[in-house]
Amino acid sequence: MTPPASTAVRARRREHRAAAERAILDAVEALVAERDFRELTVEDVMASTGLTRTSFYRYFPDLEAVLLRWLEEFTVELRRTADSWLQDPATGIEVGIAFVSLYKSYGRLLLAVDQAGGTGTDVGEAWHALTSDFTTRYSEFIVELCRRGNSTVSYPVETARALVGMTGRYLLDAYGRGPSVPVAVAAATLAEIWQRTLFCTGLAMPSGAEVAS
Repeated sequence: MTPPASTAVRARRREHRAAAERAILDAVEALVAERDFRELTVEDVMASTGLTRTSFYRYFPDLEAVLLRWLEEFTVELRRTADSWLQDPATGIEVGIAFVSLYKSYGRLLLAVDQAGGTGTDVGEAWHALTSDFTTRYSEFIVELCRRGNSTVSYPVETARALVGMTGRYLLDAYGRGPSVPVAVAAATLAEIWQRTLFCTGLAMPSGAEVAS
């Protein structure tokens, strides 16, 4: 049986580690709001945390690893939001606002991901995996729409690839580089593009129940 004192010590260590990691994550987020990620150093990041440069390496091997952690958090939120639209595409504008707001919140961090994500890098591979996953999800969704007669898109996979790529680049330009576009305007713009592309043939946009049935 583990002594209570040992359990308490481990709990304090976990809390300390979580607090230190969050301080580093927050410091990177603040810094990329002001400068190019490629200009950052570990010293820059740790200067605002109250921790030493050496302590950075207890939690992260390099600055790209910090971006990967941020990307993991963004991915969880993005999938949750996107899945709600897949369940009911008729709620496009409402979900679109939540989707765009998420990109706005992570805008500068996503620009940093774009800057750090060259071919062969861990960040680049993680971003590619994310976009590939979304392309697969939406291509399957479009195939199902066509099967049910709700869309007449000729090339579902390529249409999904184009829509996902366009959406990501548009939102990165809008909220990573600026000037910032009003969330409602960006959401309405994307909703119109997606809906006209998928449902522009005079077919009615399906409800969530129709898609799920």
